Amino acid sequence: MSSHLESDEIRDAAQKLADDAHRDFWTSVIEASEILQAIDPNQRKLWLAEVLEEKYEEQNKLCALCGESLTFGKWEVDHIIPYCYGGGNERANIQLVHPECNKSKGKQVDPNDLLRYLEDRLMNL
Repeated sequence: MSSHLESDEIRDAAQKLADDAHRDFWTSVIEASEILQAIDPNQRKLWLAEVLEEKYEEQNKLCALCGESLTFGKWEVDHIIPYCYGGGNERANIQLVHPECNKSKGKQVDPNDLLRYLEDRLMNL
């Protein structure tokens, strides 16, 4: 019985360490994003129609989030790295999605993707 309790305690301690590390990492990435935005704020610009048409074809006329068919012109432009975290309007950071999918995603982002994006922006200052 004691072995089972020790195993549970080790598992709980490992999970707490993982949760703490994830929280600390995410906090650091957000802080870096805020600093970079202050140094070099992104400026929103309108997308060129041909860029959106090319993205539509590149995505095989499918929503980048759910993979279902998109109707031409009935999409929203989603920032892979959200604008609020410093994501810009460059082609590599936009994707076409259903309006419902965009609302569902909100400002979610993988922290590793955000960190790589911010590192790339920093290298181009």
